[in-house]
This record gives sequence, C-alpha cells and structure tokens, in this order.
Amino acid sequence: MHLIAFMMNLRSRLTGIATGDQAIFVSRPAFEAVGGFPPLALMEDIAFSARLKRLSNPACIPVPVVTSARRWRDRGPLRTVILMWRLRFAYFLGADPAHLARRYGYASTD
Repeated sequence: MHLIAFMMNLRSRLTGIATGDQAIFVSRPAFEAVGGFPPLALMEDIAFSARLKRLSNPACIPVPVVTSARRWRDRGPLRTVILMWRLRFAYFLGADPAHLARRYGYASTD
C-alpha cells in the first residue's frame, strides 16, 4: 500500500488533481468561488480539483493522512489500479458519472 500511496501522491503533484482519499483542504472563499463540489455520483473530487486549478496551483503538504485501504485489499491493488484508470479515462471521454459509480461498485447513485 505504501507504493500505491506514493504513486497516487506523485500523480497528484504532477497533475494538480487530487482525489477524496487524499484529504482535500480548501479555503471557504476558494470553495465558494468554484461552486463547491459538483453533484456527481463519482468523480466529483476530480471535477472539483480541476475547477480549483483554474484559481491557483494546489499546494501539497507532506503531512500523512490515514484512509481506509479496504477497497484496495478487497479487490487487489492491480485490479483496483486498472479499474480506476478505466473509470477516469471514461470520465475524461464524457461518460456519465452515475454509470461510472455503478461500475465502481456503488449500489445506488440516486
């Protein structure tokens, strides 16, 4: 899991896009300026990060955040990485976030 965390953090630093399990902190004025989190079933963190990048480059702090590795352990790291790549690629191609949420494993996206 340490290698996965390292790679996800590297990706975020290179792209400026963070995901929810990376603990996104933002000031209230910036949050309000971008309209808050968009009402998406999945990928809301990606859309939010992209909006924030238009205001300012993100700052990545070196303080660790502890999140659950349950999905990674349940599905296995390789399957999870491949799934996330496929979902993100589909999102960037315009796929419906509700459909992606079902593919991710959410039972209901209503």
